[in-house]
Amino acid sequence: MTKFINSLIIKCLSIIFLIGFSLSWNNLNAQELKIISVDSSSYPVIKVSFAFQGNTRFEEEQLNIRQDSRKIIYNIQESIPDKDKNEGRAVFFLLEASGNTTGKAMVDLREGVSGSLDNLNPEDILNIGWFGSFDKDSVDMSLLSDKFTDRHSYIRQQLFRINASEDSLLRSDLYKNILEALNYIGIQKQVPEQKLFIVLSTSKNNSSFPTSSSDCISRAKQLNIPVFSVTYLENDSVITSNAMTRLSARTGGKNVQAKTQIGIINAITDFFNIPLPQSVKESRYDIMFTVGMDTNPSKAKIDINYRGNRQILIVHDPAAGQIIPEDFKPYLWYSIGILGLVVVLMLFINIFSRKKTRKNDQEVTSEQTNEANNPAIEAKPTEVIISKVETSEIKVEKSDKALPVILLSKDGRTLTYPIAKELITLGRHESNDICLPEITVTGKHAVIKSKDNEITIEDLGSTNGTFVNGERIRNRSLKPGDKITLGKVELMLKE
Repeated sequence: MTKFINSLIIKCLSIIFLIGFSLSWNNLNAQELKIISVDSSSYPVIKVSFAFQGNTRFEEEQLNIRQDSRKIIYNIQESIPDKDKNEGRAVFFLLEASGNTTGKAMVDLREGVSGSLDNLNPEDILNIGWFGSFDKDSVDMSLLSDKFTDRHSYIRQQLFRINASEDSLLRSDLYKNILEALNYIGIQKQVPEQKLFIVLSTSKNNSSFPTSSSDCISRAKQLNIPVFSVTYLENDSVITSNAMTRLSARTGGKNVQAKTQIGIINAITDFFNIPLPQSVKESRYDIMFTVGMDTNPSKAKIDINYRGNRQILIVHDPAAGQIIPEDFKPYLWYSIGILGLVVVLMLFINIFSRKKTRKNDQEVTSEQTNEANNPAIEAKPTEVIISKVETSEIKVEKSDKALPVILLSKDGRTLTYPIAKELITLGRHESNDICLPEITVTGKHAVIKSKDNEITIEDLGSTNGTFVNGERIRNRSLKPGDKITLGKVELMLKE
């Protein structure tokens, strides 16, 4: 019976050992496939960029990509890592500048940090923050530089800016500012993967701000940033710094107590020499594949599986739902461009046409103004009057009845103008049906109208007026034999 019990105990212990060893081995070889970006702009060709994290080499043959139940053939290429991220370290100091560190303590902290900077490597980048709690409301962390810098001498010169104000309540927002510093370091880009975070304080957190040391530990583990700390012993007193010792130990860092500048320099120098834990190895890859469009031409569900680590992607065709196909868009833009040029040319032509018309109108107005200012122009010997329209230029409609005519005597001969249409304009401008280039005649002087066997003449607001048988008229019916006078030009109506 005893042997049976002993055998059972041994078997149980063996099972427990195997389970524990299996869990430990799985944890040791934990691997993660993290999708960084998905590019579907060339749908159905898809490009996926991912990061592989693990303690073993990525094995391409273990990567399986499927759409529904169909296996997809893919091309894979390793991305070139950022070389600068693997060189040097990002070193960040956080100094307590509260009522606890006024006077000698602040001098020791500043000088201790300054003296330790000589031990940094040239490729290391650096920044320093400080904090306190001098009011009822918590004071945010301040920085010596907006970002990490390799100008170590500049940071050393700027250390004088850090001063601790007196505070009778001796308040210090230690945990709140450790968390703020971790968040600051975590969001920095283009910095080395190796990060060294050092806190110099009195290890006191006696403000009412709700952040706890557990919050700091969780965030440090999440960012994989160990917290190293120096606890400054005030007035050479010996105190315990259990809280910071626990915080540093739980994050993979270390806590050291110091009460002099030399002690601070030695502690920081030791931190510089401690090999920082290597972050999980990461390599990046780009894979390209073509999805099938049998089920849904504009959407595909993709299953990316690496040794049981699965990522499900839903990729969409960005051109789906577009009215104009992508191939025709260049031609559309060309057409719009040509149409735009045509519109611009038409606008220019219209503008120039308006300017020319405006100029002609101004010339006519100027001539009419001159005529109005000189109403009594003496008639010079009648110039040779040239008619724009000869008799043959007016189309005569066929009729059994002879048309009435306007007679104009010139150079001993008589010019005949048949009244062959409803409106015949008379005036000095060449645009009239009967052109009378005489200075006493207005550009558009009068119009002869023929309608329903009645002939009338109407003055168009001329300067020197229109006369019928010696009487100035505005509108008058004409009969054969009537004499018409426009300025110094005489005409006659005859059947």
